[in-house]
Amino acid sequence: MGVFSDILTDVVLKGLLPLIILPIAYYGLRIIYRAFQALKYCEEALKAVARENDNGLLKEGPGFWLKQPIVKPKNYAELPGSIPVLLIAATKGGVGKTSLAGSLAAHFAMRWTQQRETPERDKPLRVLVIDQDFQGSFTTMTVDGQSRYAQPSKSNRLVSGNAGQGGIVDLAERISQPGMISPLSIWVIPSYYDLAQAENRMLIEWLLPLSDEDLISKILNFLKIRETVPRKSKSDVRYLLAEALLDARVQLSFDLVIVDSPPRLTTSHIQAMCASTHLLVPTILDGLSGDAVARYLDQIAIHKLGPIGNSKLQICPYLEPIAVVCTMVPNTKLNLTQPINILRSRIDAARIRAEIVPEDCFIRQRTQYREHAGERIAFAALSRDKDHQTLREEVDSLGDWLALKLGSQGRGWRRN
Repeated sequence: MGVFSDILTDVVLKGLLPLIILPIAYYGLRIIYRAFQALKYCEEALKAVARENDNGLLKEGPGFWLKQPIVKPKNYAELPGSIPVLLIAATKGGVGKTSLAGSLAAHFAMRWTQQRETPERDKPLRVLVIDQDFQGSFTTMTVDGQSRYAQPSKSNRLVSGNAGQGGIVDLAERISQPGMISPLSIWVIPSYYDLAQAENRMLIEWLLPLSDEDLISKILNFLKIRETVPRKSKSDVRYLLAEALLDARVQLSFDLVIVDSPPRLTTSHIQAMCASTHLLVPTILDGLSGDAVARYLDQIAIHKLGPIGNSKLQICPYLEPIAVVCTMVPNTKLNLTQPINILRSRIDAARIRAEIVPEDCFIRQRTQYREHAGERIAFAALSRDKDHQTLREEVDSLGDWLALKLGSQGRGWRRN
């Protein structure tokens, strides 16, 4: 009995020993591997934000958004030939950016058509607006309350890369606020406050992609059990929106995309820069706002062209800054020559330039914008009085000017 017991104990120990040692070995290896990976990623991030010595003067580096490696989507070169993606952005708040996005969306949906199916079947342009501001100002203007407060918000899912193949089509909601002309061929990706947390999470996951999937893939490859590529660790957060918009289903479902971006270089804003084909910068005609425009154009230059002397660090080479538009211009007869010249001189001093739209395309201060704020798009309001008509004429002038820049003639767009 004693011999049998010894044999049984030996068999049990030999059988259980691997089951005990293997998990301990794996978790020990996991800790060591993640420590080395974290050190590597931290060094990459620190290198990207490190200050540079310019003849004894320490200057800030280009920033971690230019961190290597830069992993663009395989079909990224198709972006210039895709449907136009118009980014409306500035790094200064309070310049009427969201009102401008809504006005232009309504202009293109109401004033322009495109041939589809047959030459006799001109249909309104289908406009998608992506609300990237976690305060959801555009969402408040266009989406009813029940959908507006749904969480996780659809902008949260979009910035996280969770839209899925062609998922933007499923996420987009047709605008539904009352008091506007209906139907309007405008869809929106709603935003809510959880977007801010999602942007922070995606930034950290990108800077420190410490997934167990990466380690398991390396073990399987080392043991020649299976050739695998870790999915999550290969994602580049900068191009998640570009991937989503370049999907064939999205390209067939919309004719124009407008991105309303926040006045800061958040994760969403960087994604928009890498996914957009055209940039429109709104500004107020004053010195502070003019400086902000020049600085923002310099930021665009760094990300579009790469830092001076290092063109390899381009992350948004296809983004074209087409214009600066003056908004909230006083509704009185003023000679704007001097402030326009000052603005132009500041733009000319930037590394990359954009023209100022003609003065008859400026957006003036109108009480109707304030009256409809947070409730609907003023351009699309049911009101037909003279003041609303004047507002629409101003937006139409800007929209028609922009349409040529967006390639309306080559896209089969027709003006009503």
